[in-house]
Amino acid sequence: MTGDKNLQALLAAIHPVVREGEYVYVLWPHGRPLAAGIQAAVREAEGLTVVLPRSEADGLGLPYDFVAAWITLQIHSELEAVGLTAAVSRALTDAKISCNVLAGFHHDHLLVPAGEAARALEVLAELAAENSHQPRPELVLRNETAEDREKILALTAEAFAISPATGLPAKGEPIEVDVLRQLFECEEYLPEFSIVAVLDGEVVGHVISTRGWVGEHELLGLGPIGVTPRLQRHGIGSALMNETIARANAAGESGIALLGSTEYYPRFGFVPATSLGVLPPEEIWADSFQLLPLALWPGGVHGTFRYAAPFAGL
Repeated sequence: MTGDKNLQALLAAIHPVVREGEYVYVLWPHGRPLAAGIQAAVREAEGLTVVLPRSEADGLGLPYDFVAAWITLQIHSELEAVGLTAAVSRALTDAKISCNVLAGFHHDHLLVPAGEAARALEVLAELAAENSHQPRPELVLRNETAEDREKILALTAEAFAISPATGLPAKGEPIEVDVLRQLFECEEYLPEFSIVAVLDGEVVGHVISTRGWVGEHELLGLGPIGVTPRLQRHGIGSALMNETIARANAAGESGIALLGSTEYYPRFGFVPATSLGVLPPEEIWADSFQLLPLALWPGGVHGTFRYAAPFAGL
């Protein structure tokens, strides 16, 4: 059977499919007969590495570190085709997804972290779309509606399933979900600053900014902001941030405060709030509490920032 060598045609038709189950790499014990469940093997000077279902490795008492989802690219390529695995690996690397590639006679296979399978499929689907010259779905940014709210809360629960503060799985419902639920109903809610991102009819992101103050001076307090995990690092969060900033300037707001990553938010112009004389509601937030002075920032604003009432319980 002759495979394809044209890189663009290959990328356009990769059609990734996830095998059922989880897979692990183990060092096979020397002298032990090979098990029937082994899916791949590589012999090195140091020993034999095999890939097999996690359940079988557990049953055999074999140790492992990496637990993977197995993705098969359902396209037949010539073994000498140039650039396919490099392009796929690069796309996943850009999305910060580790990837181990196995080349078979008929297909290429990817082993990615088990928890990243859905996001890896999305990255590969985008790679295929880019090479097929088919138009990509347009990202629509609009005000949230009451009909969106359950979807937004579910998205927020998924986005904050791993706590950004601790890096550990949230116990029960993430606190951000309850805060957001209250923000929708509080006096400080500003409907024009509750924005959803919609892709191909699906709500995939949301950001909210509510009224805040320094003394009597009004500002916006941004957060929470969430993007469905499989589409994170795809520019949706940046689009929501830029839309918020544009709306805030158009509405004559003077500044936006938030608590968040000091690596991510400075790209939008946020600076340490203390450098502008604005203190965080909690002293321990000082390093991560940031402020974006907008076009109408008056200067001379000093004091402690006060969020909308639902934040008081944090």
